[in-house]
Amino acid sequence: MPATVDRTGTVPLPRNRWSAGQAPGTPTPDRDGATRTRRARRALPLVALVLLLVGAAGAALYVASSAVEVQVDGEVLTTRTFAADVAGVLDRLDVEVGDADRVEPTLDAPVEDGLRIVVLRARSVEVDIEGRPTLTVVAVVDTVADVLREAGLGDLLTREARIDPAPDEPIADGGRIVVTLPVAVTIAVDGEVLRFQTYADTVGGALADADVTVGDRDLVDPAPDHALDRATDITVQRVEVVEEVVEVAIEHGEVRRDTDELVEGETRVETAGQDGLRRETYEVTRVDGEETERELVAEEIVREPIERVVLVGAAPGPVREAQRLLTDLGYPAGPVDGIDGPQTRRGLCAWRRLEGHPVSRQPLQPGELEALRATTGLPAAPAGRGVTVDKTCQVVYYRQDGGWRFVHEASTGAGGLPRTGSYVIGRTQEGWHTSTLYPAPAPNMYNSLFFHGAIAIHGSNDVPTYPASAGCVRVTPTAADQLFADLRVGDPVLVIGAY
Repeated sequence: MPATVDRTGTVPLPRNRWSAGQAPGTPTPDRDGATRTRRARRALPLVALVLLLVGAAGAALYVASSAVEVQVDGEVLTTRTFAADVAGVLDRLDVEVGDADRVEPTLDAPVEDGLRIVVLRARSVEVDIEGRPTLTVVAVVDTVADVLREAGLGDLLTREARIDPAPDEPIADGGRIVVTLPVAVTIAVDGEVLRFQTYADTVGGALADADVTVGDRDLVDPAPDHALDRATDITVQRVEVVEEVVEVAIEHGEVRRDTDELVEGETRVETAGQDGLRRETYEVTRVDGEETERELVAEEIVREPIERVVLVGAAPGPVREAQRLLTDLGYPAGPVDGIDGPQTRRGLCAWRRLEGHPVSRQPLQPGELEALRATTGLPAAPAGRGVTVDKTCQVVYYRQDGGWRFVHEASTGAGGLPRTGSYVIGRTQEGWHTSTLYPAPAPNMYNSLFFHGAIAIHGSNDVPTYPASAGCVRVTPTAADQLFADLRVGDPVLVIGAY
């Protein structure tokens, strides 16, 4: 219990002037030793009167004062006082009151007999809220909740906030209250979005609060050790590393071998090819199910490929050999490809003409291959210089000095022109120009040799194997260069045959 101190404000009674053991009326020695008994006896009535007057005055003062009890700093002080208000009582008792202290009743309250005054001391408490400056609260408070209300932070008592000490705990002067506010967190993981509040300090702590387990390979953004000091969006990507085995076909190659058992152009498969097989092992990384990386970690040849062997005819076929022989002799037989086409037949036709065989555009006939093998070159020709246009074979022969020098492919007129007969070169026109009878958007005649009016032998970029011109004789630009360089005005032109 608080100590009770009696501090009275009454007038103190006078002390007894007699010494202990000495009664009134006892003779007191004078300075000369004479007895003063008679004088003392005469003074007794006067002393009694004085004492009576003083006692009466003290009693009157006591009755006029007020009895007051003051509770302060763990003590209870009692006194009688003539003070008019509470402030006067505290002043008489030397009780100092701070600006934040609370006095009940108030300092200006009047004093009444039996008044009880309570002085409540203010306490200084620090409030530390995460992310804010430290707040010092000086007030008359008993609990943590009182401090927060005094600081205007009473809403924290109803919010999701962590308060240490607890709100209902008592608080002492110089105490400290720590308030931790939750952080709003959004976690995107496993195709879901989780939203909640956490008191965790880091991303990793928030994930633990949300019961989100993170594997060693999983990707977390921000990183798990990232501090949580504000609302944060967290993304967790699941990383899975698996082993995948893939079988890959090894394409077989092809080997071609010449053989005289087959003629040129013929082939035969000697060994059928077979693809090989390779087994590849990959380490595959998937992030949220999507493949992001693939690394080859092992491979094994399960089956070697078997090459395909193809026999290729090395013995020339009759058509191919005929094409090669005709080309070597100087006849326009087209490419040496073994295909019996119109170009090959044009060359055969011209060869038959100059060698004196029956003239036709027929395919290679029996016995002709042997005859071609026996031919050594272009045969002899009439003396002098000139050209022969062969409408049957669609060629132009050039002769000089008793021999046939060139056989050029040609295309005569579609209407049977020029007519068979003997002509001479009447005029020439060098370079590219346009026909006066059949003008074209672009020049269509080159190095022209006119031998019958507007009919000429001239170069063209289009020389098919059949009659296609309006009446002239088309030859290639290369042939036109040779003929224009060697022939002169007055040289003969012979037109023979029919298509």
